[in-house]
Amino acid sequence: MTSPELWEKWSAARVRAAHQAPYLATALLALDRVLVTGASGELRRFPADPGWHVYAGVEELARQSVQEVAFWLVHQVTHLLRGHARRCPGGVVEPLPEERQTWNLATDAEINDDLTSDLTPEATTPAHLGLPDGWTAEQYWHALRDSSRRHGHDLPPTTTPGDCGSGCDGLPRPWERDDLPPALSSTTARLTALDTARRIRERLNAQDDVPAGWRRWADQVLEPTVSWCRHLSAMVRHGLTQAAGRVDHTYLRPSRRAAALPGIVLPSLRRPLPSVTVLIDTSGSITETMLAQALAEVTGVLRAMGVGRRLLTVITCDARAYRPQTLTRVSDLRLDGGGGTDLRAGFAAALSTRPRPDLIIAITDGRTPWPHRPPGTRVVVALLDPAGRSPEWARTVHVEGAP
Repeated sequence: MTSPELWEKWSAARVRAAHQAPYLATALLALDRVLVTGASGELRRFPADPGWHVYAGVEELARQSVQEVAFWLVHQVTHLLRGHARRCPGGVVEPLPEERQTWNLATDAEINDDLTSDLTPEATTPAHLGLPDGWTAEQYWHALRDSSRRHGHDLPPTTTPGDCGSGCDGLPRPWERDDLPPALSSTTARLTALDTARRIRERLNAQDDVPAGWRRWADQVLEPTVSWCRHLSAMVRHGLTQAAGRVDHTYLRPSRRAAALPGIVLPSLRRPLPSVTVLIDTSGSITETMLAQALAEVTGVLRAMGVGRRLLTVITCDARAYRPQTLTRVSDLRLDGGGGTDLRAGFAAALSTRPRPDLIIAITDGRTPWPHRPPGTRVVVALLDPAGRSPEWARTVHVEGAP
């Protein structure tokens, strides 16, 4: 194909992509095409860089259909809008092929979960990885890493040769050109993201169908959420403060006013230390990394608030509750379980402990039956899965993923 024919095909693919996802039209028009000769297999996905350049191999652009090119344009612009290069875990700083592939698979699963009707046969999906729909790239990343370490097997094979470029992980590629100025400055890229988020919000207001992943992304861009760590800390502190605020009378020590009333024994006021039980969902869908992170945050707040080891109980639970544990360190925790999920057994076990907990913190993906009635004590739910649910009588914190 001649250069004019290639340009015409590129333009047709971009129009088709904008038709498939109208809310991405502005972002798609901002992409800067860079034609590359050679390295055909490596450029099969039309990789992008953080400067919003898309590297189109001449052979690949001629070989693939307009529909296939349109899919990869939507795919690559999603990497850029969702900031996958910025979100790439620190462990990928070293350019190890297996680490790069893990993150690429995770981000592809996050993206393609929202493109089920327009996927090419070669696209990587959560089902291809054996993982649930609706997760973030960070959650897919941790699940893939944990599965590989636990079972000692290799990562699932990629279905498409090549990779998605530095727009996915921030690592430079041999085909990228250093002499090109960014197609979009950081400010313009941010404005493009805001415009895209507003377009998504407008389509939602018009009752148009928008994939769940894009809805969540638009909410985060237009209404940034507070860090889940800070939110969880605030919820736990609030629950402890309310529990500690309950003051009772005791005759175990005399009142300071006793001298004013000789012959009368007056009780003194006593503020008991709150007891806390942490319920941990250890069903098969929960990764150890996410559990450790959420539990470390919870125990850190509890220690800072003065809740001693004697008053902190941890109960792991899948379809049944396991023996309560009192922890000296988080690393001492035994994660018993791994089957189905029914936290009702965990709540029953927590309420049977003595002293009865003043606060119950449940760390779960939310894919569990809940008690029909409030347990009669304060409950904070750290929800690890955006698709999970929590009861109305609990305070809920959405744990969005490992930072």
